[in-house]
Amino acid sequence: MDLSTIKMLFVDDDPVTCKVMQRQCESAGLDMHVFQSPTECLNEFTKSGADVVVTDLRMPEMNGFDLLTKLREVDQDALILVMTGHSSVENAVEAMKRGAADFIKKPFDFDEFTLTVQRSIESNELKKENKLLKKRLRRSGNRFGMIGDSPIMRSLFNSIEKVSEVSCNVIITGESGTGKELVAHALHDYSPRKDAPFVVIDCGALTETLLESELFGHEKGAFTGANQRKQGLMEQASGGTLFFDEVCNISDAMQMKLMRAIEDQNVTRVGGTQSTPIDIRIVAATNRDLEQLVEEGVFRHDFYHRLNVVNIRLPSLDERREDIPAFVEHFVDEFANRYSRQVKGFDPASMRRLCDAPWPGNIRELRNIVERCVILADSPVLSWSSEVPEEGNEQAFNEDLFSGTNFVTLDELEQAYISHVLNHSKGKKNRAAQILGIDKTTLWRKLKRIASE
Repeated sequence: MDLSTIKMLFVDDDPVTCKVMQRQCESAGLDMHVFQSPTECLNEFTKSGADVVVTDLRMPEMNGFDLLTKLREVDQDALILVMTGHSSVENAVEAMKRGAADFIKKPFDFDEFTLTVQRSIESNELKKENKLLKKRLRRSGNRFGMIGDSPIMRSLFNSIEKVSEVSCNVIITGESGTGKELVAHALHDYSPRKDAPFVVIDCGALTETLLESELFGHEKGAFTGANQRKQGLMEQASGGTLFFDEVCNISDAMQMKLMRAIEDQNVTRVGGTQSTPIDIRIVAATNRDLEQLVEEGVFRHDFYHRLNVVNIRLPSLDERREDIPAFVEHFVDEFANRYSRQVKGFDPASMRRLCDAPWPGNIRELRNIVERCVILADSPVLSWSSEVPEEGNEQAFNEDLFSGTNFVTLDELEQAYISHVLNHSKGKKNRAAQILGIDKTTLWRKLKRIASE
């Protein structure tokens, strides 16, 4: 940051200190207005404002505490730093409780002074950005229960708004941890079907036989253990929405049965002969490339086109980094309340690391990191150090893994190396997959497993 563009006010009743400060600032090309009178400083701030005010605490005309209070009455967001002697640190701490951004011990080195000012300005700018983003999110209504005000999210919200009005089938695609089920809920909750059931079926958690029974229901005696008639989920969802999570896991035979039921809007229970009319909307989600699976013959093209009336793609966190501060603030509030922790947020350096870090597990991974930091917090201001080795630090990476007798498992080694390559490729998964010598689908699958551990 170029401090020459920043207007600063400096007040100290000591004429020598003021003279030295004036001379050093002129030599450094800084726009510093020096005052020996707190009243004159306050008048200048009231009249013309300033980016930073640096004030001594002990002054006969008006002490620094009173000046701080009056400055913040003029501008509640005023950036104020206080100066104090080594023996009066308690006063500086009290000033910070009253709204000062930081304190500087006297006597001070000019380079140290400018560094403190710069750090405080950067921290204040980040706070302003977070505050502005929070206002924008409130103004946009935090639409559909989802966080985001980036251009790509505004486009997504517009798509949800349009698609929710009709009852067409939808496929939601996106990496693991991006919030596909939230979009499915939004499509239902803001549709004419909102008062009818929203039924979720995890296609990866059931065998083909169990999935058929769950979806279509069964008659008494249809198979061993079928002691009574059971209504299937497709009947239960009638009038509402049936959400297929990880639809790519449905077998070819089951895809055919489902396609017929969806086309006819009729189901026949396992072991039965009578068909039952249904009225359901299908929303399906997957983190895999269904078009590629169709080309490979893994997924039926006719079933795919039956579902894919509209395709809604969720962006990865890497594609919407400007939304990360809002997510962090939301998660801090959530977990501070849940675990009764008196925390306010992350320090500026940690927030920058959170915004810059690769997030292969997307929002879910970020949420877990914030939760962990809140749980382990030992101060109101949270901190986070990236656990991924920094780019270019190949030697340190190798020494950490292959020195001494602190051995790791192959899974841990793979996880560390994938994270390292992702960091090196700036989170670009296509590039990371090329470096790793695997296809992107394989990389997605590995990242999904890592995120779930």
